[in-house]
Amino acid sequence: MTDVRKADPTARRYAVFLLLVGTCVGALLIAGFDRYYAPLHDWMLSNPEASAPRIRLVFLLLVVFLLAPMLAFAAYFWSLGTRILRAREFPPTGLRVIRDTPVVTGARAVFRGRLLKALALGCGIASVVLGILFWWLVSLIAGAA
Repeated sequence: MTDVRKADPTARRYAVFLLLVGTCVGALLIAGFDRYYAPLHDWMLSNPEASAPRIRLVFLLLVVFLLAPMLAFAAYFWSLGTRILRAREFPPTGLRVIRDTPVVTGARAVFRGRLLKALALGCGIASVVLGILFWWLVSLIAGAA
């Protein structure tokens, strides 16, 4: 018979809360972008001598908003993978789950831990590549402006 880690109602409420907050923040960011697009566009192009640094600044802020969550996920996945490899069980001891989860041990748990670390590495590499591509795009746009 396999062990089952029981669901934590507090963790479930926290997960729903984070989902709602993330949805609200995303909706506010979209609404703010729709509302302030024209003034931002006018500000960036109002002074031809200062437009290149302004375009770089706006793109830098966009890159930070886009890549920071991906880097945070990479760090969390790496940490979780390390905990799984150390404990040789999934979910590791002390991890609160939002539904009843069977505990996997041994080689299957090690595989999941390594898979999470590979996913973390993929997220980290993707964020670096996207950052480089955004920087290249900014240099093209700023050079044309």
